Amino acid sequence: MFHVKHYKDMCSVKSFGKFASEIFNSSAAIVAINTVREILRQPLFYFVICSGAGLMASSLLFTLFTFGEDIQMIREMGVSTITICCLCLASLSASHSVSKESERGTIITLLSKSVSRRAIILGKFFGILGAAFAAFLMLGFLLMMILWAKDVLGCHAEVLPSLYQQAYPLFSQLTLVFLQIAIFCSIAIAGSVYLPIVSNLSFCMFLYIAGNLGGFFQGLLAGGKGGFLWYVSLFYVFIPNFEGFCAVRVTENVSSVYLALLTLYAALYTTFVLAVACEIFNRKECR
Repeated sequence: MFHVKHYKDMCSVKSFGKFASEIFNSSAAIVAINTVREILRQPLFYFVICSGAGLMASSLLFTLFTFGEDIQMIREMGVSTITICCLCLASLSASHSVSKESERGTIITLLSKSVSRRAIILGKFFGILGAAFAAFLMLGFLLMMILWAKDVLGCHAEVLPSLYQQAYPLFSQLTLVFLQIAIFCSIAIAGSVYLPIVSNLSFCMFLYIAGNLGGFFQGLLAGGKGGFLWYVSLFYVFIPNFEGFCAVRVTENVSSVYLALLTLYAALYTTFVLAVACEIFNRKECR
């Protein structure tokens, strides 16, 4: 059972200091590197890349029905494709990495080599995030090239001004996408500590949908009673606000202050989830 005493211990300064020190631990770095190598050897990684590239290439076919909004439609479809592909890669990799290694007893081997449990969780997180970042860069570069080629060949724009015109707003959108990936990856890692693969994937999907519909449900319940609305608002404190990271809604350049606030929120939320995951994993009996 996860008692209140355990929660107090988890939130203590000493425990958080241990968590912070593990980030720079060499053991965590080794686990992260091995995790990246393992994911890059999996067919799933290349399936995600090929699927994303195919979907973005197929977006050129839909430009026949956009009536002059070709660039905007390609950008929106491309950003949505990158988001879905990277989130799927992160959730599947996290669920498979931690759950399967617990079942196969690989975790016991790591613990026998004086690798701390915090180092395992943090190493897995940064490794999976690194692999997702590699897919993110590949798909993002491909989207940039498609937008640039469409603007130059279709609209007869100049080469260098067109490249800057397409890259600058796309950078803000892709930054929001990567922040979503980081938060989602931490949730997938935390869920995989106790949940099996299917249950963890369902849990991650529920949180992602709830995080994107938070404003909708709060507006829907605005006419309800205060006690019930307070309860719902408290519930949404612990659900990530993915609605604020929706990159598809970005139609112009995002202010640096807004990006900084979202980055701070993502860093704090990710740190909190990883700290909880580390403490729960410390109390889990590995067999």
